[in-house]
Amino acid sequence: MQSKRQRVIYQMTLLPSLEALVPSDHPLRRVDQVLDLSFVDEAVRDRYCPNNGRPGIDPEVLMRLFVLQALEGIDSVRELMRQVRMNLAYLWFIGYEVGEPLPDHSTLSRALDRFGDEVFNALFAQSIAQCVDAGLIDGRVLHVDTTTIRADLDKNRVGRPDSPDPDARFGRFPGGRKEPGYKQQTVVDGASRVVVGVAVMPADRTDHEGAVAVVDEAIARVGAAPQAVCADAAYANGPNGAAMEARGIRLVSPPPKVGRPTRGQELFTIEEFIYDARRDVFVCPAGVTLTNKGSMSGRPERRRYRARASDCGGCALKARCTKSPQRNVTASVHHAALVRLRADSRTASFKQLYRTRAPAMEGVFAEEKEWHGLRRAWRRGLSNMLIQCHLIAAVLNFKRLAAPRKLYRGVEVMARTVQWVTARVIGLMGAHSRILGTFWHSLDTTTRFFLVRTAAATKAA
Repeated sequence: MQSKRQRVIYQMTLLPSLEALVPSDHPLRRVDQVLDLSFVDEAVRDRYCPNNGRPGIDPEVLMRLFVLQALEGIDSVRELMRQVRMNLAYLWFIGYEVGEPLPDHSTLSRALDRFGDEVFNALFAQSIAQCVDAGLIDGRVLHVDTTTIRADLDKNRVGRPDSPDPDARFGRFPGGRKEPGYKQQTVVDGASRVVVGVAVMPADRTDHEGAVAVVDEAIARVGAAPQAVCADAAYANGPNGAAMEARGIRLVSPPPKVGRPTRGQELFTIEEFIYDARRDVFVCPAGVTLTNKGSMSGRPERRRYRARASDCGGCALKARCTKSPQRNVTASVHHAALVRLRADSRTASFKQLYRTRAPAMEGVFAEEKEWHGLRRAWRRGLSNMLIQCHLIAAVLNFKRLAAPRKLYRGVEVMARTVQWVTARVIGLMGAHSRILGTFWHSLDTTTRFFLVRTAAATKAA
């Protein structure tokens, strides 16, 4: 018989606790197990009046709300609080019960201004420290790259005195679009994809700006320098190469091809000149020395090198070298580091390392933008953009901590040794069925299952 259910609008119901309603395998439970916010109370203590005013919302609750916002990629605190009211798992995560009055969205907006980026930077640092303690960070190879973030700003108001976001600038976005926004420069551990460094700058800045500073920040937080830093071609220049060399780090970034000095003419490039760093001179293909003539006007980082006109005048290679009376060359003060980088870029190990960059970096950027709200700025201003970036980076790290752990090299060796010994013991005992039967029936079901699976896996290997 067909029937129709009547919708009940008002009914008093006694609900079980949220602890019982939230499934044991819910993702928020795994995040809650690794989320350590014990530092928050002390970090914000000087931002509250100690003996006056109304009681405020627990700062840890506010921080849990911000973590929840980044986890779910919710772009406004107003929408966040609307979702919290309807989602039992969200209520459980922040420690509230059904029907308990929630903080107003304006309280969260004021808390962002009150906390400032220092507290969210501390959250990010806490996430890295926990990853270090858990052994997640390998630290031998780091990847650095930038991604663009669309500012919450109309194009017509970029750079104007009355702009609501005075820090946003035009930058190149995917597809060649020119949009107002920011750039996030990110450093990621190559093995675990844990984010270990973050910096934010206006979108009109070049990608390689500040790369050394953000790598230094990552080294300080991880506690050790990497063997190599991988980056795309935008980072391949003399200053970055020299800075990494000074830190004992291999820069894996393919240098650009050297163009001809004059378009349409097959003249010698600077790569065909030999640079003698000890004497700070260039030697041309004909063996003539080009001496240092000082820095270029307005560009102290670049130097001019020139041969004597008498040397070039009768040179048999002059037609292939220059149309001027003598050959001039300009080079960075870090040219020697760039020469070494070019030579290294031709090695097999360099190419192998560089192939690991895109999966690590592009995967992290895609995760941040698709799932956690980094595609567009939530609020305006550089400081608010930095808050958003630190918050999302911390959430990614807590996700890495909450994920099922993989066996690392030392543990893998131990596990394989245990497998080998176990399989050999079972094999020897197979020759003595009576002893084996007594031993086998003395074990519980779980142990029997483990031994059988281990022996089968070892045999297959």
